Amino acid sequence: MMKNNLIILFALLFVACGTSRSQQTYDEMLNDVVQNFNVGTVGGDNVLNVFVQKAKADSVARKYSNPAMKEVLMLNLISEYLQAGQFDNAQRLYDNMLKYATAEYGENSQMTAMVYFEKAHLYERMGNRDNAIRMMQKSAAVFERLPESSVNHYKDANEYLKMWMETN
Repeated sequence: MMKNNLIILFALLFVACGTSRSQQTYDEMLNDVVQNFNVGTVGGDNVLNVFVQKAKADSVARKYSNPAMKEVLMLNLISEYLQAGQFDNAQRLYDNMLKYATAEYGENSQMTAMVYFEKAHLYERMGNRDNAIRMMQKSAAVFERLPESSVNHYKDANEYLKMWMETN
């Protein structure tokens, strides 16, 4: 009797440990992006409201939501702020995305390197060459530690660094 109870207990533990956490729905992901990533923005409510309406209307994405959708939504929201010329808001969102990337994937991840890379371009676009160089150096350092692949922009990062340092 005790042996059967132990087997049942182990089976329940195995099943409980083996079940993955439920996937967020598209609307939950959108809400998560809005609540957690749009922190500290100024004057961005109109851009955010338009973005949310566009995202809610995207029924194809809603149908095929997956864990990577959160990052896609975040990058799309940053793009909306850039198109609206709200560079300060985009910069704050990159800061929030960097915190998210390091917490979710670690310091040496593709996403962390890409956020540094994109943030460097934002600084350069804003005319802040010193910070652009610093961010691109961080990006190159992370890319260097990652395996070579088609999404590893180590060579690109070094090209930008070389170009920016020559004109600085």
